[in-house]
Amino acid sequence: MITVLAATTIQAQAPEDEKVYKVGGAVSRPRVISKVEAEYTPEALKAGRQGSVILQVVVTPDGEASDIHVLRSPGFGLDEKAVEAVQQWRFKPGEKSGKPVRVVVTIEVGFHLPR
Repeated sequence: MITVLAATTIQAQAPEDEKVYKVGGAVSRPRVISKVEAEYTPEALKAGRQGSVILQVVVTPDGEASDIHVLRSPGFGLDEKAVEAVQQWRFKPGEKSGKPVRVVVTIEVGFHLPR
């Protein structure tokens, strides 16, 4: 399961092309247009570990994921696998007044054991 949630932080004093906006008001949410599924680690499979990795991600005006930070992880290397996958995702960037801008979002990458 992948969920893109709104974020709650913003940089105030950066130059216009480097500002990071939060979703809301005149700023639209980025949309995932292509994604790579995160792979399980052998350690997580062996331990029967499942859960979600929560990432804070800045989506660039080019639709790429940058400045990825792990906010929560079930461990067993799943956070690294989630970051590796999200780095390959492509987005329709968020916009402010019709112009693509850097937007911070929270992404949930779910890991569920195969049946």
